[in-house]
Amino acid sequence: MSARVITITSRIDQRAILRKTVDLCPLNINFAVRRFAAYLWASPNSVLGLTAGLLMIAFGARVRGVHGVAEFHGGALARLFANLPHPYCFAAITFGHVILGRDQKQLDAARRHEHVHVRQYERWGPFLLPAYALSSLWQLLNGRRIYRDNAFEREAYAVETDCPGP
Repeated sequence: MSARVITITSRIDQRAILRKTVDLCPLNINFAVRRFAAYLWASPNSVLGLTAGLLMIAFGARVRGVHGVAEFHGGALARLFANLPHPYCFAAITFGHVILGRDQKQLDAARRHEHVHVRQYERWGPFLLPAYALSSLWQLLNGRRIYRDNAFEREAYAVETDCPGP
């Protein structure tokens, strides 16, 4: 009799596990669809970044994927970026799901900041670059700093004081 109880219990457990698995599938599909849509929406800017990244590779850069983003760094073009006069020089810059950086150390230091920009590209899509430019213009017209007071940069810098992680 005890063997029969175990069999009935295991069948119930199997059904419960199957039901939970089936219930979770729509969540996984929704997540995958949302991620695909985010990549698609940001893709015009990602193409710009990939084009620049491939040009960087032609001049000795390296690339690696980190948290769903292609990070390009190093090479002759990165050294050129580093030697540009202020405010044109940069440690890292983001275009969609692509981050271009001077070197691996700079990318590691700027990752949280740059991933905020990745999320901004996912929200704004092809409108981010014009919106970014308009925000900078607004700051200039109001006597503020065009980079540091830009709304998109303020959001990215705010994350640096929050909890760790990309």
